[in-house]
Amino acid sequence: LPGPSGVGEEGEGGEVVLLDGWSPAEVTFFDLLKPVFCHNYCTIAEVVGSKSCQEVFQYAQRLSAKAGGGAGRMGGEEVCPIAIKKKKRNMRSWSHHHHKIQLKLEGQKTHQSNYQPCLHHGKPCDSSCPCVFSRNFCEKFCGCSQDCPNRFPGCRCRKRAGCCNTKHCPCFLAVRECDPDLCHLCGAGEELETKSVTCKNVAIQRGQQKHLMLAPSDVAGWGIFLRDGAGKNEFISEYCGEMISQEEADRRGKVYDKYMCSFLFNLNHEYVVDATRKGNKIRFANHSISPNCFAKVMLVSGDHRIGIYAKRSIEPGEELFFDYRYGPTEQLKYVSIEREMVKY
Repeated sequence: LPGPSGVGEEGEGGEVVLLDGWSPAEVTFFDLLKPVFCHNYCTIAEVVGSKSCQEVFQYAQRLSAKAGGGAGRMGGEEVCPIAIKKKKRNMRSWSHHHHKIQLKLEGQKTHQSNYQPCLHHGKPCDSSCPCVFSRNFCEKFCGCSQDCPNRFPGCRCRKRAGCCNTKHCPCFLAVRECDPDLCHLCGAGEELETKSVTCKNVAIQRGQQKHLMLAPSDVAGWGIFLRDGAGKNEFISEYCGEMISQEEADRRGKVYDKYMCSFLFNLNHEYVVDATRKGNKIRFANHSISPNCFAKVMLVSGDHRIGIYAKRSIEPGEELFFDYRYGPTEQLKYVSIEREMVKY
């Protein structure tokens, strides 16, 4: 197929003829990086890796000349993409986008499929698009055009203390963290050294976990305790482990059932996180029918990750519990404190 920026032309017999010495992979990199870095050609060349600053600059000039100084150009010089739409039109499109998220999540009991970028250059995202087919949004990693109707544009929440922690934020509503490359107004792209980040929806990607302590539990075996307090809905820790397929999880689950101990956690339709051999402290958090924490699978830069959050205010030194979502028989079988509570 021809390259997305016109660097390839289809010759006789359907073969692709590359122009200017740019491969399809290099063209894809350029098309994805140009809207982000604009005229910073050296940064684009550094990411592409196989082209110099001068080669990237010359290629961009050839594309600009080939476009003939059309829309988005002034005096033959390319203008970086900026928000030039009227405010009312922006608000209407944003409301439509917010409603589209609600429709996409409506009736979806389990988390969505694993994200795979679409690479159909020059073609619209229709029913054959892997993102549309799996009911995912197109991300910044996709090869489709920037104005793709299925592309997630980020949020426009105003920068203030505690923003992006309600369903008024499209990112929060879509069960995903704010993207520093897309969410420019909420403070998601603030420096990593910043102690107090205004956006409260970037905890997993910034590693803002609480200090956890491992000690014997009154419930079963070891337990995990919070050294400092935590407020309601505050991020506690990420549930880490080995990412395996559903088939491998079924095989390992049969083995773990014999030992009455399992650290398997469903990530999405394709993968499961197994913290048995490779995990962090939060795996020792025990099950409870009245937990003080809850688990939520978040989409972070295209990857599904598991976050543990405070369900209510937690006092310092309090043991952490979350619901394993056992069935009635399983919770009586695996957790001793549940049996005691049923007796009373």
